[in-house]
Amino acid sequence: MKRFAATRLAALFGLALGVTACAPSADEAAATTADSASSDANGATDSAALQAALTDANLDAYGRALAKQAEIVRRPGRGTHYGVTMSAYDLDGEAGEVLEAAGMTIDEYRAVEQQVEPVFTILNFKGEIGPPRSIDLEAAPEWKEKLEGDPFAALPPESAAALRRNMDTLAPLWGVVVGLTAQHGR
Repeated sequence: MKRFAATRLAALFGLALGVTACAPSADEAAATTADSASSDANGATDSAALQAALTDANLDAYGRALAKQAEIVRRPGRGTHYGVTMSAYDLDGEAGEVLEAAGMTIDEYRAVEQQVEPVFTILNFKGEIGPPRSIDLEAAPEWKEKLEGDPFAALPPESAAALRRNMDTLAPLWGVVVGLTAQHGR
């Protein structure tokens, strides 16, 4: 038992010395930080690439996704207290059903949703689309500027034009989904 404890202590001590001996120099640490910053920048580029331009085709697919979400939320026995969670971890469940109906991948869906949702939320709080909802500007003063501006201005011009062309189709579908879930505190 003493030999085992001594061997284990020696191994741990050796590991501790090895880690200390392997600590990076200042130059190595700076290079690692630069590499990390470079890969963070590449990640930002990848995120920007994920923000693909809105087109009639991907907005049509998003409309099919919204319609499927409304269908799922209305299913008997399911309850409407929450919407469909679009997660890569649920591709065999409700999220997978939505994506299949839309003909989109989860990344394609998210790229469209991340651009459409803020615009529709602002239009909704302005009372221009969807079920009536309001926002307390005293509790959320950052929204005052958003509500006074053009919600489409945050989009590239081509994407804004495509979304404007598809408003008559998408806004009612979005309003149905929000209406079904908002009534239960979402």
